[in-house]
Amino acid sequence: MSLHRNKRVRWSWISPGFGGGIWGGIVCARLLSWTQLNDLEIVLLLALFVITPLALPFVFSQQAGPLFSKWTALVVFLQPLAAILGGAAFFLPTGPLAATFASVWGGFTGLLALLSLVQFCQMLRKKHCPSLAELCLAGALLYLPAGGAWMMLACWGLQPLGFGVHTDLLTAVHFHVIPLTALVITGLTGQALHNNLVTCRGVYWMAYRTAAFGVLINPLLVAAGLTAAQITGLPDLDTTPADLLALSLLLLALLGLRFVVPTTVSRFAQMFMALSYLTVFFTMLVAGAYALGVATGAWTFTIAQMIAIHGLENALLFGCGGLLGWRLRTKQRSSGGEECAC
Repeated sequence: MSLHRNKRVRWSWISPGFGGGIWGGIVCARLLSWTQLNDLEIVLLLALFVITPLALPFVFSQQAGPLFSKWTALVVFLQPLAAILGGAAFFLPTGPLAATFASVWGGFTGLLALLSLVQFCQMLRKKHCPSLAELCLAGALLYLPAGGAWMMLACWGLQPLGFGVHTDLLTAVHFHVIPLTALVITGLTGQALHNNLVTCRGVYWMAYRTAAFGVLINPLLVAAGLTAAQITGLPDLDTTPADLLALSLLLLALLGLRFVVPTTVSRFAQMFMALSYLTVFFTMLVAGAYALGVATGAWTFTIAQMIAIHGLENALLFGCGGLLGWRLRTKQRSSGGEECAC
């Protein structure tokens, strides 16, 4: 292992730790009423400062060429700066200045997507058909610019198609959290299942493919559903993609708990990964109850409760907890002589 790679590995742990400290300080300031950030902004800042640096080492392959590796190393190194400048937008009054700071993060997400696209093209040249797990990992960054764009709109106070600022932030959170948590964890789960003789074929592999396909196309379906619901006023167009995501993640969690967690040696990795998969059961049941309540007109959770339970809990426990568990699992494999992306 080269000195250069040692530095990248070390930074891949320093960066989320640094971001976690900043995010923790922001949460404390919010609890002490020193800042008026809302729950959606807190979740979005978690994606900027913690989820992104945890996910990036899984997405960028270490088998790429030296020039591409240098570019990805530079981008990973600059991520905390982009997060700080982008996150500063939420501490400024809504308007052009806040949008300018948010555009730093928006441009950074565009750069990430471009690098991911270049890596995907390199992958196509080397093999005819990438696996579904590889597609999930590649798609994790391709969706990010949509989140960055909606974040800029929210900070500017613009409301396209009559969307409110609340919807702007909700969409920005969705396009940050789902790609960087659900897609990455789905891809990693698929790689683990493919390396298992029991699950690499047959009904278990078919179940994984069904779940992975649902998670892969969900961000597009959500975008289309939100737009169609806003134009037509039909709420079912908005809730259907959420139901698909819930079912896909529930199936993925069952496979992960049955076949991935037991094969993980590190106890800490097992704990974080099991917590991540189990969180899905609770949050997706809440999402299902919310959708049922909206459809029937019966009692249901409020939007504020959904943000706190379905949003923050998913991002913190399923997302951060799951990515941290996979980082520990990969570190365990790397110390055993296998190549590690992080």
